[in-house]
Amino acid sequence: MTVKKLLLLFTLFIPFLSFSQNTNNSASTPFNCGISAESAALVKERLMANRDLFSRQELEDMANSRTTTYIPVSIHNVAGDASGLGKTDESTILAFLCGLNAIYSDQNVQFYIHNSINNHINNYIYTNAGTSTARTYMISYKVGGTLNLVIGASSTNQVASWYDTQGDFIFLLKTMLTSSAKTEAHEIGHFFTLPHTFYGWEGLDAESTYGGQNVPNTIGSGWSAFSPEKVPRSGGQSNCNQAADGFCDTEADYYSDRTNCPYNPSVKDPNGFSLDPDESNIMSYASDQCVTQFSPQQKSAIAADIASRTWVSSSPNGTADVTGVASVISPLNGNQLGSVSNSTVRLQWSPVTNATMYYLEVYGTYFFGTVNTSVVIFKGIVYNNTGYFNLPTTDLVAGSKYGWRIKALNATSTCAGYTPYSIFEAAASTTTDINDLPIEKQMKFTVNDNPVSGSFIPLEIYSAVDVVGSVRIYSMDGREVIAMTKQNFSQGESIIQVPASELSNGIYVAVLATESGHLQQKIIIQR
Repeated sequence: MTVKKLLLLFTLFIPFLSFSQNTNNSASTPFNCGISAESAALVKERLMANRDLFSRQELEDMANSRTTTYIPVSIHNVAGDASGLGKTDESTILAFLCGLNAIYSDQNVQFYIHNSINNHINNYIYTNAGTSTARTYMISYKVGGTLNLVIGASSTNQVASWYDTQGDFIFLLKTMLTSSAKTEAHEIGHFFTLPHTFYGWEGLDAESTYGGQNVPNTIGSGWSAFSPEKVPRSGGQSNCNQAADGFCDTEADYYSDRTNCPYNPSVKDPNGFSLDPDESNIMSYASDQCVTQFSPQQKSAIAADIASRTWVSSSPNGTADVTGVASVISPLNGNQLGSVSNSTVRLQWSPVTNATMYYLEVYGTYFFGTVNTSVVIFKGIVYNNTGYFNLPTTDLVAGSKYGWRIKALNATSTCAGYTPYSIFEAAASTTTDINDLPIEKQMKFTVNDNPVSGSFIPLEIYSAVDVVGSVRIYSMDGREVIAMTKQNFSQGESIIQVPASELSNGIYVAVLATESGHLQQKIIIQR
């Protein structure tokens, strides 16, 4: 490598400190990429610097003839508090990784989970990820030598995902994660030096300002001034190699707001040529159902940036696809599982070829044994390939039914299917009388259809034995608003319809009390 290339390579990795990332976009523009004009300029600066590192032929060779490059991804899953408020289900993360690898597969680029998914509790990121405090925390989470993705709810600022040019990490808004992974692919495109196809027009509305007219030769003033890309791709009028995103195989595009396709703008380029943006390009702002691909020159730029980074030789322990579905061994559908007097009970399945870990879900059930995914007993990745998991019995009730399923995966391959749900019954103790168990393992108390919008509150109660108890409902200021005393609950499942027409909208607490203790559930009245 020449001295020039070495110097440029060093320069690329000096932190960008000149500009701040502005992610507090207007809420009237939902679900956009939150990269600011200043950060967009830094992305393009890096793109142009990479062009000085490699010749066009080298770029084409890297894009077309390399073997698969594995990109280690450090995933930071952020909750607002210890209860998991705003945390993203790992199943959602696995689904978007599957979609992301499908998008990049034709470039021989595959992303893999580095070690394990990192869980964090941070109310700043949960509340508003666009603040400087939240950003400081996100930078502190970074794992060196990996692509860092921070996933959060940003509950008061649900506007955008973005690539942070200064911190060299990506923030992904929880509500934007999908199995198609279009947003994720777009933001990682910025990470790999791809500007928007409409570069320069960020935050501007070309159609409302210049609709039916030619745009001027220069837009804006000062450091933000730019020359709009012209429609011709060759000849004396072409400026595609430098203007806008710097690629001549992406069509001129002035549209910087989300749009459906096809989009037929009335605005024209400086010389009067009509625009025909490519809504299929992932770096455009066309809706997710429209975008499908990167252009060949964009793929070459991605190859150049991958080559310029230090983790190109990284690879996971296993790279073979996981395609098989596990077979349940124990408990089989309809069988009992262990004793709730034990601290754990074992779920077991047959190992799957190439799998190094498994994603496991255990839920409660509705009456009559259908799976109720709103009652979560356990959800998470089992980071081993042993084919079993010791499930804590903390939330299991003697004699009650639960549904479970699993999917096989490894760090690179997350697309395999789930097993069908199997229903098991938690067994009562054979050595301990059920009445000696804590109430949490004797009874289950839930509110069906919460928030409640009707005139009755449907309370579901399961008891492992016949029991006498009471149900009381309290307002948040501690007042008792409903009392149902001395109720006989037979062994098994019961439904109590509590009249609630006199209750105003708000939050209440239902308390089930027996000689063994009490259980409580929050109720939301919302009509």
